[in-house]
Amino acid sequence: MDNRKMLGIDLGGSGFRVGVFDSVSGKNIGEFIEIDHGASRHPDVVLPRICSVLSTLQWNGPIGLGFPGAVEGHDILSAPNIGQEWLDAAVVQVLEQCCGGPVTLVNDADAVAIAEVQFGAGHGENGTLLTLTIGTGLGTTVTENGTLIPNLEYGLMPHPTREGKLEDHVSGRARKEFDLSLIEWAERFQEGIDHLCEQLTPDRIVLYGGIMEHWSELKPLIRAQCPLLPAIHSNSAGALGAAFCSVESSEP
Repeated sequence: MDNRKMLGIDLGGSGFRVGVFDSVSGKNIGEFIEIDHGASRHPDVVLPRICSVLSTLQWNGPIGLGFPGAVEGHDILSAPNIGQEWLDAAVVQVLEQCCGGPVTLVNDADAVAIAEVQFGAGHGENGTLLTLTIGTGLGTTVTENGTLIPNLEYGLMPHPTREGKLEDHVSGRARKEFDLSLIEWAERFQEGIDHLCEQLTPDRIVLYGGIMEHWSELKPLIRAQCPLLPAIHSNSAGALGAAFCSVESSEP
């Protein structure tokens, strides 16, 4: 295996993505694979699909997995947007049998932030960087002076003025559930931005997720007290960050 190649998996509530990247430049090498979960998000269904992709890629070596929940070492501590069955699934063991190398777990939103700090819109920020991953939930990651604070799930905190959690109203899922126009969704997202800025006083905010395909329309609708930037790795940051973690973990 080429020592400059690294592989990452971005597992989300609606599907998973797999990419091979150059460990120096962060550029994608070959096909970037995206697969929807379809009818089932159960680990007994999803893990064999991931293993099938790894087999197709003929990958044998370390991999990184961005998981949609809190993780610690090889343990999954929460899985709010993919199902509690994942807490008891032997995820690391199954994937290590597939790839023959160690598996590094990282929170999926943290993986996005790591990718953008190393290779993207967060690079060079020495203050407080807030990265928001807008998807099935709302991933929130804070990097202080270049050091990531792991598993900060601010999206699960109560909304300051509405019933439920913050992510219940400002995630990509919320737009579908409440049948919101882009303008209506932006108004709710602004509430989330204002609340997070009050809590965290960031120096830069990076936004990532499927909703960012509408960035040209969203840009004039949302504001912050600091620079507000779209992620450079618009659909691959989660997999890229997970891949980078696998390299960092495997280095002596």
